Amino acid sequence: MLIQVQGPRAKAVLRHERPQLNASTGLWELVLLHEQEAWNIVTNAGRQQLHRYLYGAGVQRASLSGGFNYIGLSSDATTPAASDTTLTGELVADGLNRQLATVTLPTGSNNQTFLGKVFTYTGVSPFVVQKLAVFDQASGGVMTHEIKFGQRNLFQNDTFTVTIAITLA
Repeated sequence: MLIQVQGPRAKAVLRHERPQLNASTGLWELVLLHEQEAWNIVTNAGRQQLHRYLYGAGVQRASLSGGFNYIGLSSDATTPAASDTTLTGELVADGLNRQLATVTLPTGSNNQTFLGKVFTYTGVSPFVVQKLAVFDQASGGVMTHEIKFGQRNLFQNDTFTVTIAITLA
């Protein structure tokens, strides 16, 4: 009997914060503007690459790069699809370019890996972000998870924190 398991599932928690001067203390502090959760799709190319990483032998694994630990952002509004191989409209400047995430692997019987990254927008005019993806290289590479979320308008020095929990059952 074949049991079909959906996965790996990834849930992103997205936090948008803005620096604000606290009048009573005279110190700058980050003020939370918005927090939301969004779920992924796994791309076909990413699923194949995951199988090569996990189960490939010899020549099947010879050309593999590092793990899926880079996060890219986009302002594109199209719905993610399993057939996507690139992050349309991926951002490349002003602190919103693809970045290496901090990775926390599971221990013992836990089944979640966490990827985290804080992006700080350094541009001068408001900018929209509304999609992210996980890759195995700093540029190019294979995209595995793609997540669309509610549009966020970032202003100069706003931070956008991405925390992705990836569950393998």
